[in-house]
Amino acid sequence: MQRSKSLALLFLVSALVVGYAIGFAADRASVRDRLAPRWDPRAMRAELHAALGLSDAQRAVVDSILDRRNERIKALLAPVQPQVDAVKDSARVQIRLRLTPEQQEKYDEIVQQLKSK
Repeated sequence: MQRSKSLALLFLVSALVVGYAIGFAADRASVRDRLAPRWDPRAMRAELHAALGLSDAQRAVVDSILDRRNERIKALLAPVQPQVDAVKDSARVQIRLRLTPEQQEKYDEIVQQLKSK
């Protein structure tokens, strides 16, 4: 009886941690578009390398760690990505409806640039 309670508690805690990680990653992905539309991962890495004064060997290790992190986040987001995209698209439609035709053209260009990245 005690073992099943422990397993249930472990499952619950694991589910909470995974849910938090997915929610956090989804939030960061959606907020990034609004706060830093010109976000460039290569530039961010170069900035980190320069700020820390990393050697070539350290850069390779840090880059591989960041690559693994990005792949894990991508895997976590995969199941909810269609929902995140739907929320973004809905907000974009609502914004577009409140713009003048000239503003809509400019907004469409901005959205297209974001989607191409």
